[in-house]
Amino acid sequence: MDTASSTSQLNPAPLENILIVGAGFAGSVIARELADHGGYNVTVIDQRDHIAGNCYDPRDQATGVRVHHYGPHIFHTSDQHIVDYLSRFTEWIPYQHEVQARVDGVGDVPLPINIDTINAVYGQSLESPEETKAFLAEMAIPKDHEKSARDVAEGTFGKHLTELFFARYTKKMWDLDLDQLPASVLRRLPIRYDQSTGYFNDTFQAMPKNGYHSLFTNMLDHPHISVQLQTAFDKKYEEAYHHIFNSMPIDVYFDECYGPLPYRSIQFETSEDPGVIDQQVPTVNFTDEGPHTRITRWDLYPGCAPEDGSSSTLSTKERPCDYVDNHFERYYPVKTVDGAPQQRYQQYADLAKDLKHMTFIGRCGQYRYFDMHQVVANSRNIAQNFLNLRTAQ
Repeated sequence: MDTASSTSQLNPAPLENILIVGAGFAGSVIARELADHGGYNVTVIDQRDHIAGNCYDPRDQATGVRVHHYGPHIFHTSDQHIVDYLSRFTEWIPYQHEVQARVDGVGDVPLPINIDTINAVYGQSLESPEETKAFLAEMAIPKDHEKSARDVAEGTFGKHLTELFFARYTKKMWDLDLDQLPASVLRRLPIRYDQSTGYFNDTFQAMPKNGYHSLFTNMLDHPHISVQLQTAFDKKYEEAYHHIFNSMPIDVYFDECYGPLPYRSIQFETSEDPGVIDQQVPTVNFTDEGPHTRITRWDLYPGCAPEDGSSSTLSTKERPCDYVDNHFERYYPVKTVDGAPQQRYQQYADLAKDLKHMTFIGRCGQYRYFDMHQVVANSRNIAQNFLNLRTAQ
C-alpha cells in the first residue's frame, strides 16, 4: 500500500471557508456551485431577514396572495442551460408576460407599442405590419448615431409617441431626461408591428411554481452551505475566510473614497383592492406626470392568487426615488450618456483588483443591471473561474 496515499485518505485536505455576502441570485448560485464542487464550506450572510434577495415573494398572511416584495420578477431566457440549471430547484408555470400603458383619454393600450396601440392613440385602422411600419416611418426621426435613449425612441417612433410613452415615464423612473440616458436603456424594449402583445422575445418564459423563495430555499439546501440572516458584512470577516464573494455596493466597501455611485430606488405601496379592478394584465405602466410608474395586480400572475380560491386581490404601486430617500435600498445602477457614473465605478473596480481574497458580484458589486437569467449565467462563470484558479494553484 502506498503510504502517502493512505495518509491522504485518512487526513483529507481541510475544507476552505468561503463567505458570500448576499442571499440573492448572485450569491446563492455561487454558493451552490462551490458546495456542489466539494472542498468548500460556504457561509452566506444577508443583512435582510430573508433569502432570495429582490426576488423575495411571500404570501400575504391576510389575503393569501403571493406578492413579489420588491416588484414583479418574470423569468425569461433563451439559454436552455440556464433553464436546466434552475429546474433542479423548481418546477415552472409557463407564462407569457404582457404589459399595458395607461394613456389619458385613450385607456390601457399594449406595451411594447404595437398596431393596436397606434390605432388606439391615433384613431387609425391599420391592419398589417407593413402599414404599421409605413406609419411609423413617416413619424420617425432617424439619427446617424444613436447615443441616447431619445435617439433610439425618436428614430423609431417619432416625437409624439416618444414623449407619450417614454419621456415622462423615464423622467419619473430615472430623474433624468431621455437625452441623458444611454441608448441601451430603450434598445432592450422590443418593437411590435402586428398585434403581438408579449413583452419579451425569449423562448422560455415562466414563473416558479411555488415562488422564488422556494427556489432559493432548495438552492441553498446543502450540507456545506449555512445561512445567517440579519447579518451585515464587516471587514473583520476578511480574516476568517479564505475568499469572499461580496454583493455589497462596491463604493460602500471602499468608504465612497471616489464619491457615491448613483442608484435609483423604488418605494412600494401595496393595498387590498375592494371589488373588481379594471385591469386586464398584471402590470400597467403610467405614462402621465404623476409620481407612480406602474401598478401590479398580483393575483393575475400565475401562482400568485390565493390557494384557497378566494377572490382576494392585492395591488402594488411603484414610486421611484433616490436610494438615499429609501433607507439606502439600491435597485437600479444609473448609467448616463456622459459616462460619469461608469467612470467612477471603474475607479472602484481598479481598487478591487488588488483584493486577491475578494470578488465583487451582483448588481451592486459589479454596478450593472442584470436580468435574472443574466445574473445566474454571470455568477456561474464567476464560480467556475474561481474553481479553475484554485485547481491551477
